[in-house]
Amino acid sequence: SMIDREHAVLTQVNNVVGTLNILYAMRQDFPDCHLVRLGTMGEYGTPNIDIEEGYITIEHNGRKDTLPYPKQPG
Repeated sequence: SMIDREHAVLTQVNNVVGTLNILYAMRQDFPDCHLVRLGTMGEYGTPNIDIEEGYITIEHNGRKDTLPYPKQPG
């Protein structure tokens, strides 16, 4: 989705316009319905640490590495 500007814009438009279309359809046909929308916190959960931006150092099973965080394409 973030290969280049064109892909990033397409992804954002699809996400925002798609959500708006769902909301308007719900208002018209199912006005008492609720929408639960998950963002990245739905994917990653809420860890018991601060969510840093940039890089995070992780140690697991005796191995240690520094990774871009949140995920970065490429």
